[in-house]
Amino acid sequence: MAVTKKEIAEYVGVSRSAVSLVLNNTPSSTISEETRKRILKAAEELGYRTTAASPKICFVLYGRSPDDPRYMHDLKVVESAASKRQFSTLFMNVQATPDGHQRLQQFLDKREAEGLILAGDLDETVIRMVQTAGSPSLMFYRGPVDDHANLLILDHQKGAYEAVKHLTRIGHRRIAFFSGRLDISVHMENLQGYYQALEEAGIPIDKSLIQVSLEEDGYELAGRTRLLEIEHTAVFCVNTIIQFGALQWLKENGISVPSQMSLVGYGYSELVKLSKPNLTTFYIDPREKEKVVEELLDMIRKRKTAAPRQSYLSEIAFYEGGTVALPPQA
Repeated sequence: MAVTKKEIAEYVGVSRSAVSLVLNNTPSSTISEETRKRILKAAEELGYRTTAASPKICFVLYGRSPDDPRYMHDLKVVESAASKRQFSTLFMNVQATPDGHQRLQQFLDKREAEGLILAGDLDETVIRMVQTAGSPSLMFYRGPVDDHANLLILDHQKGAYEAVKHLTRIGHRRIAFFSGRLDISVHMENLQGYYQALEEAGIPIDKSLIQVSLEEDGYELAGRTRLLEIEHTAVFCVNTIIQFGALQWLKENGISVPSQMSLVGYGYSELVKLSKPNLTTFYIDPREKEKVVEELLDMIRKRKTAAPRQSYLSEIAFYEGGTVALPPQA
């Protein structure tokens, strides 16, 4: 059986993104020379075989930490699609800074990848850079629609709606909303889905239940609502990072999940199954994402050009986990 990058990462004790950066010889990576040597040595010892002759697709994570678990799940989707089409995958982390833009521009100028997949906090600067470079690209996007780009647009409102509806259906009426900044479009779409589910269930909107952390710190949000004595029996979290943090605070403070407090999230990351209990979450079906990526790769391989298009994904998947139950009896 072929050795995977995940196995090398576990062997060395580093992130999988670090292994991808080293094995794909990604330009201008921030991996130290010592770590690079350890990864290469481990790859040799484990018998890793590279696919250097295959065309390359580059997954660019913009404006986020290279180990952000939400985007590592998207990287897996891209790697799976690329493998099926005999592409190898590069990984590049770019920050929204002048230095980051310069690194990306140098990479674009060298044309070391046949195409690009972009995710993260995409802004007008990076979108224009990629469009000017002329490389085929697909953007996992969450901002205003750009008719000149290939966009993969996720129905974040529906995801939140389905999650909150799941709670109302089993009897929860006091449902908190834990979020990051509300000036980020995905969070505002989540909030609209939250409103929609509550209104449909005949539950009045209580703005005190809407709690925001700029750092997306679920641990702090759970503690804050308890300190402020904001009564609730369940929480909808806009992502699994916030959900995981909230769960840790509740466990540390003797509040049983899910018998005393239910937590439901939106999105999928490795935290879902690492958590004890596993996190209950709703997320966009990754098979839909993979299909769109495969279509871009087919277009690249066949050297075809096509008008930019927007792919709207709204098929919601559900992971039951173990953080949701009936509301506690009064």
